[in-house]
Amino acid sequence: MNARLEALSPEDLPACFSLFRESVLALAGGAYTMAQCEAWAPPRAWDGDAERAWLARLAGAWSCKAVASDGRLAGFAWLKLDGEFDMLFVAPWAGRQGLGGRMVALLEAQASACGVTALHAWASHASRPVFERAGYVLLRANRIERAGVEIDNCLLAKGGWREEGA
Repeated sequence: MNARLEALSPEDLPACFSLFRESVLALAGGAYTMAQCEAWAPPRAWDGDAERAWLARLAGAWSCKAVASDGRLAGFAWLKLDGEFDMLFVAPWAGRQGLGGRMVALLEAQASACGVTALHAWASHASRPVFERAGYVLLRANRIERAGVEIDNCLLAKGGWREEGA
């Protein structure tokens, strides 16, 4: 896909919030059930609480967005200053075209320029291949609970990152 990568700004967050839910719901029927997707990205409006929470997360991260040639938001990502990928989402219509890998590479370069090279991600089954193609290795399977629903993901790492206590 011929999408350009740009800096993410607070004004982009409502669109990112919508894309997040759309992307998660698109995973239903594959590796995740609809109940798991609904627990992961419950239906809710973009409101003051969501805005404050996402602004706080964004403030402590390197970030980018992918913009399609027609101006639509095709994806977004952010990498926390401690080396944890917090968000990596691509619109369902833009998937499997290399955008996730391009965003990972851009954010890794920004982190590396600041001396942060030990990276990790709690990756969904859908994003795991993106991280593995970028050189991340599986450390372990993981299970989280959201709204009483168990959801599987994986811990992947790169650059010598180690889980505390491991």
